[in-house]
Amino acid sequence: MALSYTGSAHVALSQTTPMKITGHPIALAWHQYRHRIALACAILAGGALAGWGVYAVSYERQLVRVERASGPRLDRFATVLFAPPARYTYLPHLLANFRTLREALEQPSDPELVRKANVYLNRLQHSTGATALYLLDPQGTAIASSNWQSKGSFVGKNYAFRPYYTRALEEGGAHFYAMGVTSRTPGFFLSQLVKVAGTDEVLGVAVVKVDLTMPSITDGSGEILVTDSGGVAFLSSRKDWQYRPLNELGAREGASVERTRQYEGVLRAPLNLHIEQQLESGAAIVALDENGRTDRFFMARRPVPETDWHVNVLLPLEDIETTALRLAVITAISIVLVATSLMYLWEFRLWLRERERSRTALENAHGALARQHEELKALSEELRVQSFTDSLTGLFNRRYFMESAERMLGTARRHGEPLALMVVDADHFKRINDEHGHPAGDEVLRVLARVLLEETRDGDVVARYGGEEFIVALPRTGETAALAVAERMRERIVLQKVVVPGGTLSVTVSIGVAVAPRGAAHVEELIRRADAALYEAKRAGRNRVQAADLQDSLLTG
Repeated sequence: MALSYTGSAHVALSQTTPMKITGHPIALAWHQYRHRIALACAILAGGALAGWGVYAVSYERQLVRVERASGPRLDRFATVLFAPPARYTYLPHLLANFRTLREALEQPSDPELVRKANVYLNRLQHSTGATALYLLDPQGTAIASSNWQSKGSFVGKNYAFRPYYTRALEEGGAHFYAMGVTSRTPGFFLSQLVKVAGTDEVLGVAVVKVDLTMPSITDGSGEILVTDSGGVAFLSSRKDWQYRPLNELGAREGASVERTRQYEGVLRAPLNLHIEQQLESGAAIVALDENGRTDRFFMARRPVPETDWHVNVLLPLEDIETTALRLAVITAISIVLVATSLMYLWEFRLWLRERERSRTALENAHGALARQHEELKALSEELRVQSFTDSLTGLFNRRYFMESAERMLGTARRHGEPLALMVVDADHFKRINDEHGHPAGDEVLRVLARVLLEETRDGDVVARYGGEEFIVALPRTGETAALAVAERMRERIVLQKVVVPGGTLSVTVSIGVAVAPRGAAHVEELIRRADAALYEAKRAGRNRVQAADLQDSLLTG
């Protein structure tokens, strides 16, 4: 039976013909495809919902990944940033204890003494590569400087307003980054208080200025800022962000910057970063409104050791959002395509089977690419900036020692001063490891490192040379003094009790001592002689100090 509509509501009943619907084409199309249209709308809505879910999950996961990657990156940057000025930390102590400079501070009205101080500072500045070296009297006025003959000489200028002067008077030493008020060039200043020997009477302050620039590290995207305690970015990977506070300076910070003239002539308007979301890790999502647009960043920071600075990394969220959006679109489209394919399954069964094989191959390829991406990420994480210290003992490592020893040997050769070197080796160390285990051996090495550090001066360099062997460089130290230091080390080590499972054990060391010989061109020669002396100490029964053959030695103590 069928219903037939013609003109008016005329109905004819037929027992032999199928039902037909006639009328407006749109109404007919809606009647025929309404279920498919509804299903297509449901598929699109489901795809959009799934895409939004994928976007949210991908966004959060990428934030976590960025957080994890930013930590090691910031640590590497902080290490590399402070490595160049760290090479000059010994220099203020050297200036404060050098007789010629002390005499000039004691008698600043003596032109000859001041001239000698100027000449010495000039020579030392050229030999060390420092930017400038100068002496301040108790009132903060420079009486001698390495640039004394230059147009922009520091001599006669007063720097009592600088923190490297005021904190040196209070604490004995300081460091400070600022724009030079005389030279108009930025630098990192290190200072050391100079006193009359055996008293608290102040002679003045010795100051070293060195160059501190932005390290050229390209191990990631985004921008790197180094900020001081007030939040001023004095180093930046973006030139237009340099010398700009992250936010408006407070009254205290602003007064300090003005009083110390830290960024005189270069301080610019603040960036005005405001936090949109604080993350549990301490990182944050921040926004920067500038030039009529708003940029959003992921921001993480780390303190720079031994300073009140922070290293900040700002990664544009646009990259994270674009990646998350791309994944969301891919997911939504994939869901819509799959659902549409299922809708037509009964009509295109064979075609769908072939399509399914292609889709599976595509998923496998995507999985292989994802695995390869993870492997590349794991490999890239293994790349580290080589540390300057030994992780077990906290001493300097071999590489740092060799660089320092070459510099010390050159200084000793120029100034006719002795340079002693000793190689220290733990006796029967293998037996300790075999009988008590490697943790006990590690504790022995830490105890030896502590004793060696306690028995050396600030200007000496102590390093772990390898295994159970240590090496010590003693500038301005001749054979007699070096042997005395080595003997004190040996005697103290004998008295140490190392706690191990089941009790304690004692340890002894053998020490070889050598002084820089006449005509020595390399540190390796001095190490070889000290090592030979160590071998003689071992052959003679261990637990003793042995001096190297000092025939042909140029420097004696």
